[in-house]
Amino acid sequence: MKLKKKEALLVHGGQVWTGVELGDGSRPTADAFLVKDGRFAAVGSLEEVESAALGCDVDRINVEKSLVVPGMSDAHMHLTPYCKRELDLDLSAASSIDELLSLLKAYVDNHPDVHWLRAMGYNENLWRKPVVPTMEMVDSVAGDHAVVLSHYGGHMHVAGRRALEESGLWGPEIEKAAGLLYDSEAAPVLQKITEAHETREIIKKLAIEGFKRLASLGLTMVHACDVVLYGLSEYVSIFQELRDEGLLPVRVMTYHDALPNLDFRSGMGDRLVGYAGLKLFLDGTLGGWTAAMREDFSDKPGSRGQLIYTDDDLFSLLLEASKRGIQVQMHMIGDAATDQAVRVARRLYERIGSKPRLPLRFNHVIVSPPDQIEALAALGVVVDIQPIQVHTDRLMAPLRLGPKRLGHAYPFRSLYRACIVTGSSDGPIEDVNPWVGIWAAVSRTEFDGTPLKSFDPREALTLDEALTIYTKNPYRALGWQDCGVIALGATADFVILESNPFNQDPRELLNVKVKSTYLDGVKTWG
Repeated sequence: MKLKKKEALLVHGGQVWTGVELGDGSRPTADAFLVKDGRFAAVGSLEEVESAALGCDVDRINVEKSLVVPGMSDAHMHLTPYCKRELDLDLSAASSIDELLSLLKAYVDNHPDVHWLRAMGYNENLWRKPVVPTMEMVDSVAGDHAVVLSHYGGHMHVAGRRALEESGLWGPEIEKAAGLLYDSEAAPVLQKITEAHETREIIKKLAIEGFKRLASLGLTMVHACDVVLYGLSEYVSIFQELRDEGLLPVRVMTYHDALPNLDFRSGMGDRLVGYAGLKLFLDGTLGGWTAAMREDFSDKPGSRGQLIYTDDDLFSLLLEASKRGIQVQMHMIGDAATDQAVRVARRLYERIGSKPRLPLRFNHVIVSPPDQIEALAALGVVVDIQPIQVHTDRLMAPLRLGPKRLGHAYPFRSLYRACIVTGSSDGPIEDVNPWVGIWAAVSRTEFDGTPLKSFDPREALTLDEALTIYTKNPYRALGWQDCGVIALGATADFVILESNPFNQDPRELLNVKVKSTYLDGVKTWG
């Protein structure tokens, strides 16, 4: 169904969290607002808003004591992979290696015509007996199928022999590594899977359904990261088709893992589908022991992970992007990776004599001691965090980091005080529901409310702060000033919830539901 343009709209009857920051850092609320021509035409008391609506043909919505917030954003996700996740076997429910292999065997037996198979989302760190799958294990149940298992973090893969042979990767080194592939090493296998399963028609159909799910969660914008070598490609032309057909309920700003071969800068496109910038990976992951660390991993002496670029190579990329007005988002998980980003950013600023037109974006920043956070503040960067990872990594991170470094892990509040911080999911790696992320940022607990043992509870955010990183700040990261807040003249993206989380136990943040979602004043869901 195509989205229908609304008349002037007056929303009242509950609490409006505006997202506008006052001088003391607080976020004021309002009783009502008026939407005209896709923007907020009045915000304030019901009397003030009704006065502004005089002479208009107005539709009224009584939200009945619920909370209304600005449209929510996911500032770092892989949009197309999220939409097409049903094409792959989901292994996230596996609680042991035996259960994983049982799920894989059942799928293979029930799908004899599916030759190429990608099974995703296993996390051995959550198992009672963690075991990393091997090629031999995959081959024991894969039969004639070409199979690759992808770790939940998306940076580590285990391929069966048939998949390795048919993708041209088979050889003594990969046999010695038991079929284990890291990061872009898996590109030939993942490309074979793409060729086997993905047609434009299939992806477009899945994208339509995926966008509906995102709108149902209150999302009105996503920052989509196109990473071809990791099997995480984005189909931008399909997003544009949906926009042209009136079927796009979410704004999509895309980052890509290579500089464009045409002379354009960040911002090309429009407010529904646009080019945002360059995406770079400086290191790997904690789970795969490939994050770049200052000191050895606690559970793997002699290993500190690895940097992907030399300082000179990274500087060349940042300088070229800066000359062309292209924003850069950099993946960094380990403290050594953040050290490199800080060094090279300082060098860039010195060369160009100023900060870039759009801020550098430091993505993840999972391990960051106080000296680094001071440096990030001085550089004026944006930090993109995934709050849910403080929960999903609660068993793995202590093993990798040890007690000394855990105090510097997932430092949400310290980062928030120092930088513009955005909230995101890294979906489909993690749950894309922003309220799951808000719950993790505010509570830092187990699902039952028990405080996480490994992480500093003082690094939790308030609900005001958590809402800010999912509403206002993702737009500020892009350089947009008229979105992400409910304020006079701002774009009328907003979400009506079924309850008011400010009046509930923080544990209930996990269960917040969306009643309806609006983009440019047009209802996209509900």
